[in-house]
Amino acid sequence: MTVGYRENGKQICKFTYGSSRQEVAKKLAQLTHDVFENGYTTFAPGDSNLFYPLMEDWFFTFKEPVVSSVTSEKLRNYMKNHIKPELGTLEVHHIDMFRMQKFFNGLTKKGLCLETLKHIKQVLNQFYVQYVIKKGLVKENPLDDVKIRTMERDDSYKEKMALSPELRVEVMSKVADDPVLNPILTTLMLTGMRPGELVALRWRDVDLDESVISIKFASGREVEFDENGNIAKRYQVISNTKTVLSVRSFKVANSVVMCLNAWLAYQKEQQKKIGVDLTSGNCHVFCTKNGTMRNYYGLRSMLVRFLVRNNLEGHEISLYTFRHTFATILLEKRENPKIVSELMGHAKVLTTLTIYSHVISKSVYEDTAQTLDHVYMDILGGEEKADMPCDDTSVLFPSLT
Repeated sequence: MTVGYRENGKQICKFTYGSSRQEVAKKLAQLTHDVFENGYTTFAPGDSNLFYPLMEDWFFTFKEPVVSSVTSEKLRNYMKNHIKPELGTLEVHHIDMFRMQKFFNGLTKKGLCLETLKHIKQVLNQFYVQYVIKKGLVKENPLDDVKIRTMERDDSYKEKMALSPELRVEVMSKVADDPVLNPILTTLMLTGMRPGELVALRWRDVDLDESVISIKFASGREVEFDENGNIAKRYQVISNTKTVLSVRSFKVANSVVMCLNAWLAYQKEQQKKIGVDLTSGNCHVFCTKNGTMRNYYGLRSMLVRFLVRNNLEGHEISLYTFRHTFATILLEKRENPKIVSELMGHAKVLTTLTIYSHVISKSVYEDTAQTLDHVYMDILGGEEKADMPCDDTSVLFPSLT
């Protein structure tokens, strides 16, 4: 039976056999139904159609050239550790939505986080849309109806992202005597910078007279692979910020200016002792004692040692905790989410609203209810009743009392 045509117009035929004419007729009927449902193919039955070799072909031809080496490393790990073991030896046209749903159900049972599941689904979806369907190997995307777990309706994990008011006092009071870590954590918490942006910050991008900091670059990581696809080398680079909107200039609090002035004075004393330039415009603000740029892992090690020394390791505090605390403080004080989004360098205000929805709901709803009470009393009785307590039922609803 003709099941498709190659790009050169040559027919693609599939042969079927059986022990009786009835059995063969049944198989041909199924083939006819498949062609009717899925259309003609350009992929011959005898061609190599194993899922994983096809995905590798797509990945190294189309995907890897347009992503960073760090993203490539992450996607390679997803493919190697999760996709290949479960789907690698199957033929691509044998994987339907039921098989895909079972695949993601299994990943969920293994304890993979929601973000990882989303990334795996995204790369598989791109593989099907950009390659498998376009080549005519299948007609429909088996991921269209696949569901992955959603986060439980519990914001407790979000509350742990930022320091609580009590922890802010404890952490910042204990770090106050650390001449290096104190200005780093203070700057992170009162500017909302990403750690990568902090270590890439140079003195020429800091105007202490005008209280302005400009974020233009960030520290990133590059990965080199050998011919077998194994990691050969990792190294730190200065790269563009995470998104276009992450490039930003903003006025900082006086507390930050005072902190940076003290840090600048400290660095000037250090450079006199060691004879290394630490404070010129091209120097990194929070460079090492040798004048080189710090890296994320070095900062994290400093923080971990501080937490252990002060018995704070059980609070799940990371460098990003201070960035989250910055946003939380502003939203607790009713700052406009659009302004917070711009200060954070988020591409969309929706990102800010999604991440910090728990802060907005808890801090705003109570005030909103009180505002409505006062407005309603103004409508009913003007200034006289507006000064009365809002919980006085006889004032609001005399007919009911």
